[in-house]
Amino acid sequence: MDIEKQIQTLIDEAPDQITGEAIALVAPLLKEIAEQLPTELYYVLQSLGQGWVMTTLRGRQDPKATKTVVYAYPSLEAAALSAADNPQMMALPHPSTHLLFQLLSLKQVDSIIFMQEKGKGQSVEVPRAMLEQAMRSQLQQLKAKGETPTDIA
Repeated sequence: MDIEKQIQTLIDEAPDQITGEAIALVAPLLKEIAEQLPTELYYVLQSLGQGWVMTTLRGRQDPKATKTVVYAYPSLEAAALSAADNPQMMALPHPSTHLLFQLLSLKQVDSIIFMQEKGKGQSVEVPRAMLEQAMRSQLQQLKAKGETPTDIA
């Protein structure tokens, strides 16, 4: 599904009209970030209860510094390799824009790391704080132009 269709699906499946309007307002930012990713569909490891598998990373220089990440894999095969035959995990596909939007609601997750195909470069990390700030900034710009309803953000 291309990025435009992904965003339209997000809007159409929003739980209420206000959320749909908020998605429409930040759609250009979601599109801009998603277009920087090499693929439009990623696989995320999930528990049988459908919870995303989170990994806590520790800093090399400062082991007390930690962050919690979710890995998004560019193929089912890549995700399966990471599951390491754990029968309690499965990999489900998610459109890139949906992952970005969901990141905003996952306060316990600091970043999503979009993995690349093996040998094709490094991963792309999208920190939740950066995404929140960019969206806040975009909503403030739209509000200043008088383009946002007053009850959003």
